[in-house]
Amino acid sequence: MIKQFVIELCDLIEMKRFGECVVVNFGEDERVAGYSMTQLIETSLISAHFANQTNAVYLDVFSCKYYNPTVVAEFAKKFFGGKEYDLHYTVRK
Repeated sequence: MIKQFVIELCDLIEMKRFGECVVVNFGEDERVAGYSMTQLIETSLISAHFANQTNAVYLDVFSCKYYNPTVVAEFAKKFFGGKEYDLHYTVRK
């Protein structure tokens, strides 16, 4: 499901994936255990951590190419069935 999310997200924000999406489930401490994902894109990197205990997603889309962060947040919320999100972003010039 995480890999499908990445494919659909990259298509949505028109980012070209570079290589395979890597998803790893790890963490001995249940406070931080969960899946982590990295996906290289031609303009940088998308990464995320999915925390088991809190059922939270921490998503970072880092790119030199502009994208609408609200579109990303709304897509992630809908895809994973979330109820709310906190959005923090920086626009680089």
